[in-house]
Amino acid sequence: MNRNKLVILAVVIVLLIAGFILYRVINADTGMPVDQNGFRAWFWEHRGLDLVVHVLLVFAGALGIAAILPREEEHD
Repeated sequence: MNRNKLVILAVVIVLLIAGFILYRVINADTGMPVDQNGFRAWFWEHRGLDLVVHVLLVFAGALGIAAILPREEEHD
């Protein structure tokens, strides 16, 4: 590996670690109350909707990839 790439990788790793530590220090004690009747609680209990959305997104992605691929020419 090239020395410049190694230095850049080390700097990126140090910045990521510093950002994570800074985030944890700033958001150490938010004290937000947990709302058991909110949308997140309802959505977490009804995972079927989440599953359907994921299946549709995967299907749409597959159709999108198929649409940008070149078509094969048929030879008789």
